[in-house]
Amino acid sequence: ILLFATTILMAQGRRGGDRLLWDESLNLTTEQMQQITELREGMQPAMQTMRQATRALELELRQLRNSGGDPERIVELEASIAANQTAMSALLSGHRVQIRALLTDDQQLIFDQHEFGPREERGNRRGSRPGSNGRRGQGPGSRRP
Repeated sequence: ILLFATTILMAQGRRGGDRLLWDESLNLTTEQMQQITELREGMQPAMQTMRQATRALELELRQLRNSGGDPERIVELEASIAANQTAMSALLSGHRVQIRALLTDDQQLIFDQHEFGPREERGNRRGSRPGSNGRRGQGPGSRRP
């Protein structure tokens, strides 16, 4: 059982140490870890597809901006990128809701108080400026000099 739990923890931690940290702080059961892993693995293909599509749109947008391309196409690309970012955010929010539903009341309190809780309740913890949307790179309507 210990080997199995360690394997799950290591698998969950492959994206970085934060996954292991919240596993430990929540004191998840083996069953909860399995369920969360299944949820994450079920969500990842859709998220990956959306990220790839967004990257392709961002690349096209950069190329158009650099070449002084069609302004109408630029607006279309910006709208598509924004729609993808909204869809990814919704997918992540839904994923957090699913994870939270697997937790006990005490675990939910910890989940909500830490970085891994719902994004809307995180506030300004990662050094983002008030009013910023927290997105990296070029968002809709943003222009780099």
